[in-house]
Amino acid sequence: MNPITVLFFGPQGAGKGTQVKLLIEELQKRSPRGVIHIDMGQLLRDMIARGGYTAELTNEIVGVGKRMPDFMPIYLTTDAIVRKFSGEEHIIADGLARGPDQTRGWDDAMVFYKRPDYQIIALELSEADSIKRLLARGRSDDTEDAIKKRLSWHKAEVEPQLEYMQSQGRTIHRVDGARDIQVIHEDIKKRLGLT
Repeated sequence: MNPITVLFFGPQGAGKGTQVKLLIEELQKRSPRGVIHIDMGQLLRDMIARGGYTAELTNEIVGVGKRMPDFMPIYLTTDAIVRKFSGEEHIIADGLARGPDQTRGWDDAMVFYKRPDYQIIALELSEADSIKRLLARGRSDDTEDAIKKRLSWHKAEVEPQLEYMQSQGRTIHRVDGARDIQVIHEDIKKRLGLT
């Protein structure tokens, strides 16, 4: 099985984390290749946990739900790939390409590492369904107003990145995220040629 590279997109509540986990498990079952999982949220949490001045500044931004300056996600992504990638592994990424500079940084890295054929899974979910799912989580920061702000930011800042990647000839699979978890997983596998 050839190595695959997949970048996940989708609004909060669309189930990205669940689908990433299922895809990684599927790849680990089917392929002896390792899987490099780049999860920007986790990379930022890890950095905060290590402590220090950068961690303090990062926590000030992440703690109030603001977007990190582009250099930091670019640095963390690049660092993870440079340190771990041997050219053989599958790469599954989530939480990246949140603005033009980040998107170009990711795309440049994939071209450099001979993975320009990476694919994008864009999970789609209506605003009403996103709000319903996020409110059901019961987290204190998930007020309807806060959720609407995050969804509006996603639409304005993140979705245009899909257009850029499409203009670069990248393959985008738009997947209905309102369905059952297993149905979505089977759909993703089919689109990635894993059935």
